[in-house]
Amino acid sequence: MTNPDQSMDDLRRAIDDYPRRLAETTARAHAAARATVTARDESGQVTVTASGQGDILSVRVTGHALHDGDPHTLATRITTTVNAALSQAEATLAEATTGTLPDDTETTARLDAFEQRIDAAINRLDRLLDD
Repeated sequence: MTNPDQSMDDLRRAIDDYPRRLAETTARAHAAARATVTARDESGQVTVTASGQGDILSVRVTGHALHDGDPHTLATRITTTVNAALSQAEATLAEATTGTLPDDTETTARLDAFEQRIDAAINRLDRLLDD
């Protein structure tokens, strides 16, 4: 069993540190949203650039792809490359925010236990007021 004072100190530190960690995460998320990613199809004939927010900024197709390929193949290449760029943008944003906020099961358990104690205390106070 953990020491209640130590648990409260750990909880206080986690709560006190939360605004800093949230600000850092927010800054990284904004930077990732402003970043750009580029994807190319296997042949190098289609290039798509997307923002970190998932907006398509440009689609470039080589002249060779326009003249030598059939429309269906070109459409498939463009679609595949757009999806690859959007996946990269999503991964960039996920990477910027993953692991930055507490995912500590012990801290979560302490917060849950603390919440339960507060709820129990409020219930007792409510019963006292009703009596």
